[in-house]
Amino acid sequence: MWRWVRQQLGFDPPHQSDTRTIYIANRFPQNGLYTPQKFIDNRIISSKYTVWNFVPKNLFEQFRRVANFYFLIIFLVQLMIDTPTSPITSGLPLFFVITVTAIKQGYEDWLRHKSDNEVNGAPVYVVRSGGLVKTRSKNIRVGDIVRIAKDEIFPADLVLLSSDRVDGSCHVTTASLDGETNPQDTCGSSRNSSVANCCQVGHTHSCDRMSAARSRLI
Repeated sequence: MWRWVRQQLGFDPPHQSDTRTIYIANRFPQNGLYTPQKFIDNRIISSKYTVWNFVPKNLFEQFRRVANFYFLIIFLVQLMIDTPTSPITSGLPLFFVITVTAIKQGYEDWLRHKSDNEVNGAPVYVVRSGGLVKTRSKNIRVGDIVRIAKDEIFPADLVLLSSDRVDGSCHVTTASLDGETNPQDTCGSSRNSSVANCCQVGHTHSCDRMSAARSRLI
């Protein structure tokens, strides 16, 4: 019990093995000894608000600013005690600034929602049940085999298994990650060099954990 509490607080992280086994195309063992792990989905969420938390979250963030909080206190003081000035003189400008800012931030967040939906809904082809199936980017799961065509954007973090070239290599541009615009040569695993169809790839793949060098993943 004490170890579980320490793990939840981050003082005693759970033991992690040096390698991780991924069941390609989610072909899990049939002996019943394997319990599928739960992973987060492939959805991209860059938005800040939802329909339900927009008002309280936006008001909280706006009143965290010193100027807005100061004028709010002045407005509340003028409401509670008798002052020579009307509360409208401080409340009306504050209400105007808060409203305009909320509308602006709401519109910008709506654009982020729209962009996220376009990315998450992009069509991709994955291997399911021994064949290619068209699905959406947000439905990609850990272990899926994804077919990428020429000049397409990678919908997730992928490891090259094979390509249509004889040597199994391909050119990858990582400008969106590190700003490198020159194409980089990437080679797939030598075990898959003779694979003619993406549905023929093996069942498992062992690799280092993501904290290790990326070059050792292939």
